[in-house]
Amino acid sequence: MQAGKLRAARAQRIIRLAAPIGLGIICIVALSDRLEGLDAASVRGAVGAITPLQWLAALAATSLSFWSLGRYDAVVHRHLRTGVRTSAALRSGAAAIALSQVLGMGVVTGALARWRMLPGLSPLDAARVSALVAVSFMGAWAVVTALVTLAFPVAALPWFTSPAVLAMALGLALTAFFVPTLPFFGRRIDLPSLPALTAILGFTALDTAAAALAFYMLLPAGLAPDPGTVFAAYLLALGAALATGTPGGVGPFELALVALLPSVPDAELLASIVAFRAVYYALPACLALVPMARPFRRGMAARSRPRLSPEAPRDIALATRAELGVARQNGARGLEARGARAAVIGTAQALSLLFAPTRGRLSALLPALHAEAERTNRTPCLYKISARDAALARRAGWRVARIADEAVIAPAAFDLSGSTHRQLRRKLRHAEKAGVTVRHGLTLPLGHLSRIDRIWSKAHGGARGLTVGLFDPAYVETQRVYLAEQDGAPIAFVTFHEGPAEWTLDLMRHLPDLPDGTMQSLIATALADARAAGVPRLSLAAMPARPACEGRLTARLRAEIAQRSGGAGLIRFKSAFAPRCEPLYAAAPTRAGLALALADLARAIRATSTEPRPSPLARPKALAARAIAFRRRT
Repeated sequence: MQAGKLRAARAQRIIRLAAPIGLGIICIVALSDRLEGLDAASVRGAVGAITPLQWLAALAATSLSFWSLGRYDAVVHRHLRTGVRTSAALRSGAAAIALSQVLGMGVVTGALARWRMLPGLSPLDAARVSALVAVSFMGAWAVVTALVTLAFPVAALPWFTSPAVLAMALGLALTAFFVPTLPFFGRRIDLPSLPALTAILGFTALDTAAAALAFYMLLPAGLAPDPGTVFAAYLLALGAALATGTPGGVGPFELALVALLPSVPDAELLASIVAFRAVYYALPACLALVPMARPFRRGMAARSRPRLSPEAPRDIALATRAELGVARQNGARGLEARGARAAVIGTAQALSLLFAPTRGRLSALLPALHAEAERTNRTPCLYKISARDAALARRAGWRVARIADEAVIAPAAFDLSGSTHRQLRRKLRHAEKAGVTVRHGLTLPLGHLSRIDRIWSKAHGGARGLTVGLFDPAYVETQRVYLAEQDGAPIAFVTFHEGPAEWTLDLMRHLPDLPDGTMQSLIATALADARAAGVPRLSLAAMPARPACEGRLTARLRAEIAQRSGGAGLIRFKSAFAPRCEPLYAAAPTRAGLALALADLARAIRATSTEPRPSPLARPKALAARAIAFRRRT
């Protein structure tokens, strides 16, 4: 039985190796029948008729093609986090492709070549890079071919082929945005980001266009079809070569070109193909032997910087924006450059600097943020920055958009009297008549708080995360908590981040049908404590930006977003305290990048898990048995 399985496996390997060669032989036989009677001397004469200027133009186009292939490899290395330097990825990728396209079996030969040229790269990573390059190139080739054949139709293709390919490409792009991580046999597979997919498509288009141009320049002047037709024919011939997997694509490539370019005489067409193979295949393969003989000894780059964590909270505790306390929970990392430091959070499409630098100036961090985002195939973004930092980013050439207003109160100046707070006073009286009491206490009933959070989350379709807090006992322990009770039973609570110069509202949770004015009572109590403690600034956090000096369309869009997201109610609640509204901005190097980053942050905020993190306090009995002591910091 075992011997039979071994023979079957051996037979399968032989078939896999022999099939491409067999297909190549069949295509060569078909091509020889097509070119029967062709005089070899006429082909040699046609090759000799190619002018030095044509050879130079083909060499220049070939150089551009392999440059783009090297950039393509760099994008794949970044996605797989191999740690290979960009310069080494460029040269090793171009050399590996030059060899694999001549030798055939691109995934295997490409993996071996990359492993040889990059000693710090493991065999597994070399195989992963080669496999992803092959798969993604086929997908990108299909999209480029669909676009080109739409502009320059080919009779051999059914009319629905190009629209079907483009529809599938759009589906992949939407999947990469909305479901960036897919389950795969018990593992999680990260799809390339949209910036990575865009780069892959762009470099594939540049590579194939340059290769087609190299072939076009070698065609006889006056006999060559228009460049668009040659481009379409070249793409289809390349697809035939890739699909069959023959060494160098010999056979299918030539047969496809002969069939697709009937207007070019056979002798001249075959001479152009021979010249193209010399320029685009033989010469790059010979040059690739140099890095194969002398691998890149400094191919590996430094690994990622360490994460910010509760074990190293100094930057968080001393941050100008107390809201940075959320970095204790969301996996933010520290970004440091030229004496400046900030917290950054990575999502599928963007790398976002949160709020403000923890020390130093933002201008010192912009180049580092851009470089780090590029290293991970993301778009750089500044999120919820102040007007001052937004002006600095705009001067640096970044695109800026106002995304929210921060509701800020000066506790020392807050006074309930007067017509401004008439509605707030009425809410507070309602809560008092209902017997609602508020405490910021020595102990907190974490079991009750957890229950309130679960009920609230279920009623509101889940909690939001990432840039706002999620309930977790260890996280709440670092905050200032106010609890509302009715008849001794907890019914609502709020938490605040505490900084050296401000408190910032974070969690707001309550049971359904709670007495009117309960949440206002919690905030009013915190304001009174902040005034007594001499805190100069209390922030009720962000709320949807109100229309300002903007166009009518932007104003209507803001109002629609606020209405659909529940922001209108949030605005009414916070406006009752008559806060000062300070605009908050987002910024990115391009408008498209800014739109992508904001959309991705919105997706990630909604997609964050609402389950508390694993903790010894996660069991209800333990929660009920244990309470955490809080000191009143005044």
